[in-house]
Amino acid sequence: MKKLSCILLALVMMLGAKALAETSDVIEISTAEELAAINDNLSGNYVLTADIDLGGAEWTPIGAFAPAGESEEEQETPDMSLAFTGTFDGQGHVISNLVINQPEAWAQGLFGCVANAKVGNFTLENAAVDAQLMGADVVGYAYMSTVSGVNLVNGKVTAHAGEMSAEGMYGGIVGAGMGSMIENCTAQADIVIPDGTANAGIVGGGLEMTSVVGCTATGTVTAGNDCYGLGGVSGCGFAAEQFTNCTAENVTITAGDNCFWIGGVTGYAGGYADEQYGMPVTVFTNCVARNVTVNAGENADGIGDIVGAGFYNEEVAQAMGAPFDQPTSFELVDCAVESDADAAAQLLEDVKGTYVALFPTITDPAYDQIWLDHCAAVVGDEMAPAVAEMLKAACNGTIYGQEAVDAYGDGSNGAQFDCLFVGGVDQITFDGTTISGTLEGEAGFSHEYAYVGPLSLGGMMDGYLYETTDADAGEFKYFFMMPDTPASTYHLEFRYGSDVDALTEYATGPYAYWLAAGFPVDADQEMIENVVGLFCDENLAEMAEEQPAA
Repeated sequence: MKKLSCILLALVMMLGAKALAETSDVIEISTAEELAAINDNLSGNYVLTADIDLGGAEWTPIGAFAPAGESEEEQETPDMSLAFTGTFDGQGHVISNLVINQPEAWAQGLFGCVANAKVGNFTLENAAVDAQLMGADVVGYAYMSTVSGVNLVNGKVTAHAGEMSAEGMYGGIVGAGMGSMIENCTAQADIVIPDGTANAGIVGGGLEMTSVVGCTATGTVTAGNDCYGLGGVSGCGFAAEQFTNCTAENVTITAGDNCFWIGGVTGYAGGYADEQYGMPVTVFTNCVARNVTVNAGENADGIGDIVGAGFYNEEVAQAMGAPFDQPTSFELVDCAVESDADAAAQLLEDVKGTYVALFPTITDPAYDQIWLDHCAAVVGDEMAPAVAEMLKAACNGTIYGQEAVDAYGDGSNGAQFDCLFVGGVDQITFDGTTISGTLEGEAGFSHEYAYVGPLSLGGMMDGYLYETTDADAGEFKYFFMMPDTPASTYHLEFRYGSDVDALTEYATGPYAYWLAAGFPVDADQEMIENVVGLFCDENLAEMAEEQPAA
């Protein structure tokens, strides 16, 4: 339901600024200069209070990597005086136009090296990083740290060959991770590595003892010859405890000759059951490779739908012995390989049932207290009644199409969305590939539908398009379905119509300012409470993030 939040932005100025914690050591950042100055105090606690455009100027990463000493263990441990060791909360703001062109440098990104740190809750948009080792758009090297809630849009990482190229480690969110956590991040990026390099993924590159949870990757990984460890989400997941709820979607992995360990989610992963080695068996749970394409050259080896292989190399095995004389182990639990067609077919199964319009039901006065409780949690008791009424009104519009365009224009000054069933429809029933509806209590339409392909509404809402071949379908020729189900979001969101191009338009055309929201006719009190809570929590949280700081 958060997809509807974009129509509620007119409420932002009425909500007031979201209060920051009254903590004396919190340092507010609102300009590029202040962001760069974090390098003067690498242990501080920072909050971002405004969007920042870096303007494409060469960026010096926040925090740098140098080994803590000369021993093998110290080579992977950062010098804490050079790394970022504080906290950085982006508060939902956007940092844009990051450029780093350092083809001979290590640990490059918005943050070069973070250690025992927490970084997250922001969008990085339009980022291009060139580096030799441990390169990423967001964090080059994350050591014993947490990177969470980062949304990377239009990212690119280009690797350059050097003396340590065989180690590589390049990713959109994190290049190299040691003992860290990457959670609830999305990455849309292109990762490019040359011959003889390794460990590249759209979210993370080379990850050791680093778990990945709730992350989604979209984009490409392109490798030269003699490369290894290529994955949609991560190149490597060595000795990670878990990869949970991770998705590689619409990803293309292209590898040259003699490349190996290539996976839809992760190139290679795993650990050993014997606890004495301190390398846990990696468990992949609810991970999905959806529309992932692997194009590999000659002599490719170790290619898997989810994970390419467990780590094993004969040279390492001979040199180091147990446990490296056997491949690392990993488990796949409820993981899936899907195409859009599979997901679209499953959606029709998951939404079986009869639905009425959502908002007339949940805006009944009987549920006022639920609205008030959830609004008060974000904006406080005093503002909750007014905000609750505005939320209700925003999705209780009664006009759409040209009439709505005439009234609202492009929506920049506010709009009401019509979320009813238009065309006189009372109820809609989904029964597999059959979709039917009643008009004023009588049988109205009933058609068989087949999946056509993915469709995007205004570039903001992605879903699936279905079509019937029945000649008399009229305004029910096409159904556009969002991937919502009663089990996941307690409601459905969809459009129907006769014109595909018009169905993709958000604020223009015959379907402008309309997106039907359906609710099961047999919904119980718990589902009503859940859907009201979901609507309030998600929309108010997003709006609060976008408002200016005090």
